[in-house]
Amino acid sequence: MRRLRVRCGAVVAGAALVLGVLQPAGAAPQHGRQHGELPLTQYVNPFIGTAVSPTSGYAGNVNPGAQVPFGMVDFGPDTPRTNFNGSGGYLTDADATNGRINFFSLTHLNGPGCPGQGVVGMMPAATPQPVASDTGVPTGVGFQTANESASPGYYSVRLDNKVGVRLTATTRTGMAQFSYPGTDSGYFSLDTRLNANSNMASTAGKVSADNTALDIADHGRVLTGKTVAPAFCTPYGTQFNSNVYFYAEFDKSLRAQPAGSTLNTVRHGAALLQYDLTGADHTLTMRVGISSVSVANAKLNLKTENARSRFGQVRAHADAAWNTRLNSVQIDEAARPGRLTGTQRDNLTKFYTALYRVFGTPTIYSDVNGEYRSMAATPPYPSTVDTSGGVDRRPVANVADDTFTRPDGSTGHPRYHYTGLSMWDTYRSDAQLLAMLAPKEASDVMQSLVVDGEQCGAFPHWVDASDDSTPMAGDNALPVLAASYDFGATDFDVTTAARLVKQSVFDPTSACNGRASMANAKQYLADGYYPDTTSPNIEQYAVDHAAATFLSALPASVRSDPTVQVSQADIAKLDDRATWWRHIFDPNNDTIAARKPPTSSGEPGELEAGWYHESTEPNYFWSFGYAWPQLIDAIGGKAKAVDRLNTLFSVDSALTKVPTLQQLNGGQDSQGFYMGNEMGFPAPWAYNWVGKPASTQYVVQQLLHTAFGTSRDGLPGNDDMGAESSWYVFASLGMFPASQADGGLALSTPQFPSATVHLGNHRLRIRTDRDASSAPFIRSLRADGHNQQGSWLPLNTLRSTNTLRYALSASPTSWASTVDPAGPAAKPAS
Repeated sequence: MRRLRVRCGAVVAGAALVLGVLQPAGAAPQHGRQHGELPLTQYVNPFIGTAVSPTSGYAGNVNPGAQVPFGMVDFGPDTPRTNFNGSGGYLTDADATNGRINFFSLTHLNGPGCPGQGVVGMMPAATPQPVASDTGVPTGVGFQTANESASPGYYSVRLDNKVGVRLTATTRTGMAQFSYPGTDSGYFSLDTRLNANSNMASTAGKVSADNTALDIADHGRVLTGKTVAPAFCTPYGTQFNSNVYFYAEFDKSLRAQPAGSTLNTVRHGAALLQYDLTGADHTLTMRVGISSVSVANAKLNLKTENARSRFGQVRAHADAAWNTRLNSVQIDEAARPGRLTGTQRDNLTKFYTALYRVFGTPTIYSDVNGEYRSMAATPPYPSTVDTSGGVDRRPVANVADDTFTRPDGSTGHPRYHYTGLSMWDTYRSDAQLLAMLAPKEASDVMQSLVVDGEQCGAFPHWVDASDDSTPMAGDNALPVLAASYDFGATDFDVTTAARLVKQSVFDPTSACNGRASMANAKQYLADGYYPDTTSPNIEQYAVDHAAATFLSALPASVRSDPTVQVSQADIAKLDDRATWWRHIFDPNNDTIAARKPPTSSGEPGELEAGWYHESTEPNYFWSFGYAWPQLIDAIGGKAKAVDRLNTLFSVDSALTKVPTLQQLNGGQDSQGFYMGNEMGFPAPWAYNWVGKPASTQYVVQQLLHTAFGTSRDGLPGNDDMGAESSWYVFASLGMFPASQADGGLALSTPQFPSATVHLGNHRLRIRTDRDASSAPFIRSLRADGHNQQGSWLPLNTLRSTNTLRYALSASPTSWASTVDPAGPAAKPAS
């Protein structure tokens, strides 16, 4: 239960407010590893995933902008997008030599499949060129990719208009240096109407200046105002827009203009300014803070985190913060950059760029005084999006009020409130990885989710800013919650979480701001399935399993709490509901299908062809690992399952066939494997359940080497807030949460000879006796000297083990082939 606390004035980040220098809160070092850190940011390439995959047809949709770990600010370029490609704000061709930037903005989403954010749009110019037309349509400026660079916490480009742009960031602030070609060329334009929807011709110019604000003060040295972050995934996601306020300071004043000039004035929520560049200094430096609450809070964020630091200091601090986070996993090879082969460096680049993306989200939403915009909307709720940028009024919440009581009676204190939770995408691997590597931050994210649920009435589905969105099926907060708790994020209000979980799965009226927790709940509960569809059923069955898993894992005192009262009978009902996938299993062709509506009460309708969101039946078939043993039995046993998997991955049982990129990432209509979307993520490890773990080891390595690369088109699909990237990190370490919240990891071959993984306060060494590139198969595995006979590693074993030692083989072996991965024999034996 939450414990409300009376506040005396604003809660400010201590000495940070006094110093006003370099206080990026989300970048705090963890585990005290600073003195043993490897120089890892050199292996991050933020441009990986910025172009469209040649096979899936989808870009990674990441942005190369400047951000610190979990940072509210992601200061980077916005370019024209094509449909949903470029939804992260940035898109180029894989081999592009040039491109076009619409504007630079302060917030971006990491790899989404739909657009959002992209606020406080600005552009420097050497001539009086506004960033957008009078109607708010971006003008655009060209650039050459050879003149562009990015690294963790830093982005730079020399534009074709001859202005150099350098960007860096703290948690809640951005910093820019604009270098102009001459004394008279210091033009800068800002338009409050711009946001991510401005990057598409059909949705540009919609926001009205009546819904934004811009003020110029102190001879142009201070700009303040309000912008509008668009409703995520307009018009398919949420119906709410949100405000982002800003406070910007410049190190120079405006140049005086003749009477009648429109320069240095505000028109239509925008301003084209000319700064006075005198002498030999042709640079203009800007510091800017943002807030979801007010201009005053944006100013406080700026004065707290970066009142007077030099650009190089902020960039160096951002790099150091990233380096600490990346050292959560220390690949030994990375300590010797001068000795690396080209392939080794590429593999390190893919790995650490993936880990970098994992730590980019979720993002901090609370200001330095703890305040943030609440998710508590007032009914009646709008049914459509106000594309002109109207924003509903909301109360202001404070993270200081989000304290809670732990099961042992002590009080928990979240440090920040978070947003940016793409839960349909992240429940399969990203939530688990964050909980393992950053349990404190992951716990605070779960506390944010619980508080969001209290504010809006139920767990939200997909959180952007302070709003719930439903672009995908399922009540996916529940599997994220269960997975996070299972994998180490346990310091949050589990009592309130349990109450909300029970509400979500048993109360048909449960809703967050009018968005039902369980769509058509009465129909689903009465019939055991949704008619005429497939993937929404699979998602709901997974939700039911996650709810049972989470509630079972909680202390008995929590389940019996008067506000919760979950019984073993309740959990048994959920366990039974998780088996309802049998309602949509077609034994005539061994597929997951769909059913027509019931013809009479208690009589299911006829089976019919399935409908699969963004994918196909062969990929969805393996998407719920908790039921693999039963699924395998349903299709006739292990031999048939092997044939099905071999067809999916275009391999043979002898492991002599080498699948192509097209075969491993065929896109959402492919009957082969589709690496570019999440529903297929667990499938390679299904071989472990059919007695063919060598096939898992082979297929995983083929995917790592073939479907992922180091070029701009190096991601197989949308990164989806770290989802693709977390898959890559897990797979490279030789493990994966195939059954998302069931207490263990399915094993494959580690791809690096030696690595240290920091699991909270526990240090795990992973070692192989040979390089996996030439010996991809496991001959044996010992956990602290004990034989690990099965291909499933329980989390309790992982947490108590200091070293996993793999002996590898160049040819397939029989290791773990006769041991049930989920059975008791899978545990270490002497």
